[in-house]
Amino acid sequence: MPGFSFVELLVMLAIVALLSVFGLPALLQYGLQDRLATAQTLLKQIAGQQSQWLADHRVYASLNQLGYPVDSAVAAIYLSKDGSVSGHASADAIYRISVRLGSPSIASVYYLITAEPVNDQARDRRCGTLSLASTGQVGASGAEGEAGCWRN
Repeated sequence: MPGFSFVELLVMLAIVALLSVFGLPALLQYGLQDRLATAQTLLKQIAGQQSQWLADHRVYASLNQLGYPVDSAVAAIYLSKDGSVSGHASADAIYRISVRLGSPSIASVYYLITAEPVNDQARDRRCGTLSLASTGQVGASGAEGEAGCWRN
């Protein structure tokens, strides 16, 4: 009667254990990295829209003025795993994006866009909260900082 021997089962279990120990963390890290890139793309998109708004209106805009569906309770939008943007928090949300505007006087006009990780993405200790300022300055609150998280 054909079947698996005890030794074959032990070898199979050892292989599965090795894949679990080494493969699963790498797979999870890949997912975090992919979501990080999605957030950076949105921050750069918003920065581009801010530049256009400044050219047209001589001041920067709120997310609402840029046409985003803003959660009025926190003045933010939520980025989902699939790259879509929503005005409310959901289980698929990976970042909460907000824009802080500077003074409306022309001499000190600025913005700071931040992407705070939420839900599963909050496990990302490497980069943490991302930021992009009107000056082009980027930031990351995590252990790798700007240099490790904003590679182009």
